[in-house]
Amino acid sequence: MREFNGLIKYQMQQYFSTSKFVMPFAVLMILLYSIYSSKPVGVMDSLTVSCVFLFLVMVWVGVTACDMEDMVSEQILILRVQSAGKYYVSHAVFLFLLGMMISAVAVIFPVLMDLWNQGQLFERPFGAADLAGGFTLMCLSGFSGASLGEISHPRLNKDRKAAIIFTFLLAVTAVTKTALLKEVPVLAVILWVLPPVSDVMAIFADETYFSVNKYSTAFIILLLSGMIWTAVKIAGLKKKGF
Repeated sequence: MREFNGLIKYQMQQYFSTSKFVMPFAVLMILLYSIYSSKPVGVMDSLTVSCVFLFLVMVWVGVTACDMEDMVSEQILILRVQSAGKYYVSHAVFLFLLGMMISAVAVIFPVLMDLWNQGQLFERPFGAADLAGGFTLMCLSGFSGASLGEISHPRLNKDRKAAIIFTFLLAVTAVTKTALLKEVPVLAVILWVLPPVSDVMAIFADETYFSVNKYSTAFIILLLSGMIWTAVKIAGLKKKGF
């Protein structure tokens, strides 16, 4: 367990020793301000839109995080812990924790804006259940996005330009999936594999509060999506080798 924690700590230090986090964070703040700069704001609408923003930002983070991995250092760490699986899982946990940090910012921001507006920002009071539910869904949306971003790993596709373009096309398609399926229902045959961030928006459309059934559905599909894409990336790296 100490080795596993050490891997996560090392990856955190490596990531924050660069400036790669600055642009995604700045873009997120701009997007959040665009949501909460006018009032009144729908609580559920703002939280689900924030989930979409977190998803896209974490796709970006996933792409840049795998770009900064040095092949030699990666091999040394795998040899040191004597397990490629342990290293790859630690990287997924690192991204999940990074997503949690960004999600915390995304839920604290509207609370601060509401205080700034003397409690008049939202159409209804923003409660603890909204805070907890929104935070969890944002974490899972971020995890799903980072997992998708990681399939652009240099060892899986050495053509970086093509890999990045393809990954972001998948991300945009995931966000617009519901609208695409309304126009071309047959696309459901292939689009089901994409992260369900668009489905989450559809689940909570016209909702005023989180309901247990709909929240559980959103929780499960986002978690499964993140785990599946992570497994795909790990399987691909193990098969590809160095």
